[in-house]
Amino acid sequence: MEYNVTYGENFLGKVITLSNGKIEFSVTAEVGPRIISLKTIDGFNVMYEDVNDSVSKDCSSVYGANEKWHIYGGHRLWLSPENLTTYYPDNNPVHYEFTEKGILVYPDEWKVIDVKPQILIEFLGENKLKITHKVQNTGEKKKLCLWALTVMKAGGTMTFDMSKEDTGFLANRNIVMWPYAGMADKRVSITDDKIVTKSDVGIPYPYKIGAYKRNMHAEYVLESGNKKAKFIKETQGYDEEIYPDYSCNFECYFSDKIHEVESLSGIKEIEKGQIIEHTEIWEIY
Repeated sequence: MEYNVTYGENFLGKVITLSNGKIEFSVTAEVGPRIISLKTIDGFNVMYEDVNDSVSKDCSSVYGANEKWHIYGGHRLWLSPENLTTYYPDNNPVHYEFTEKGILVYPDEWKVIDVKPQILIEFLGENKLKITHKVQNTGEKKKLCLWALTVMKAGGTMTFDMSKEDTGFLANRNIVMWPYAGMADKRVSITDDKIVTKSDVGIPYPYKIGAYKRNMHAEYVLESGNKKAKFIKETQGYDEEIYPDYSCNFECYFSDKIHEVESLSGIKEIEKGQIIEHTEIWEIY
């Protein structure tokens, strides 16, 4: 598949931009990896860029003196469930290789947690991308869950489609809440078949909700000036697998700054050298 490559600079240093003439995305080269920008050719970047370094966390108790994790923005690969070890200080240059359909981006081995992560971004069509996340275990046998977090600019509306399957005597939906998520929060609407979250740049306190769906489908719509963008994320869930956070393969966290559209793999126990993989399909209009 044909695509063009350009090199530029942003607040994180060097970035590499790939375009197929309809959509384009940019990845960071000096930190991360991050997909720091996603847009249609005539549109705007829907992803959050933390140019003021307003979201960070001290992780020195795990990773050493003066180590700090920065959100940076955009899309990243994490491990779940969330704890201080997930805040790996990915502040060093990454490696990248161009492929027939896109680009492979990967950092050096993440020490302490002993894994090698990578993100492969490929064009699937005019407005579609395939994002393949892989993590190789470089240490002792451990349980891993891949967590793909896409950090969008706040101020938009996210819609997650819940199951409408008739399962008879069995449950067909789960809704998972975090301690700071109020049931009466007006930014969230739950109907028979949808969860809708609307972030507000004037309301700073955070909210998080999760769920499971075999064919996970979430959309985020954002307006900027007189333009509107729609981001779609899909992934496959597997009923026989175990998921974190009371069985979530979808999660959404938002505040006045960010609106995250997240997906998760099942939890798998893997030996040293083995790899766990998690794939998402994106669309941007």
